[in-house]
Amino acid sequence: MVATRRRRARLSPLTVFGELLLVGGLAVFGYIVWQPWHTGLSVTAKQTDLSAQDSARWDAEAKPPQTEGVPVTPVPAAGEVFAVLHAPAFGTTYANRVAETTDWWTVLNLDEKGIGHYETTQMPGQPGNFALAGHRSGPLINSFREVMNLRVGDPLFIETADGWYTYRFRSIEYALPDEVDVLNPFPRLEGTPGTDQILTMTTCHPKLAGSDERAIAYSVFEGFQPRTDGPPAELVELNPTMEGTQAPRGDQS
Repeated sequence: MVATRRRRARLSPLTVFGELLLVGGLAVFGYIVWQPWHTGLSVTAKQTDLSAQDSARWDAEAKPPQTEGVPVTPVPAAGEVFAVLHAPAFGTTYANRVAETTDWWTVLNLDEKGIGHYETTQMPGQPGNFALAGHRSGPLINSFREVMNLRVGDPLFIETADGWYTYRFRSIEYALPDEVDVLNPFPRLEGTPGTDQILTMTTCHPKLAGSDERAIAYSVFEGFQPRTDGPPAELVELNPTMEGTQAPRGDQS
């Protein structure tokens, strides 16, 4: 006898559509599970590790201050990491690297960077406005996700090769994307232009529903501590993991 081959039944359009919906649903579910794990755990751990490496390198290269007063951080090359932001209000152990420029694919979207410095604004230690940008929501990195956790008087620490710049949170406001005066040398705050130093952080608002507005967080410079003196006591108190990471070295020749 000659065996006959059964013809395979043709898939109906409804069957194909249903399978596509199933695959799409699984993909969406996978993304929903992956995204918070990636930004909340994986990126956070990577930033903590890289920031610790930066600290260790700067500590090994530290020298006593060459001049009195607050040093001005040299202007870095585009894309170069030159600082770490420590913001206990964002999370006890929060540490995120800061790089030059606010380009998305050079800094803001990269999980090894994530916070960008507006190139037209001042540097730490310089009178004026040290302005930073970071994402608040998104699939890759959310450096300023918890900006609304800030309360008046909360400290923010900018760590560089020279040492630690401490700022105090003053206020937050909302602005339209084209209100670029928030990047002026002395934006929307009471103070003395040409003398006072401001830290401005900009990010999208609302948190999970687009970017129609910007949240603008202002902090005022309070003081500087040389790297050879170790991290500020207040940071160590708020983030005990910093204790012993950079012990005072004393005078070096």
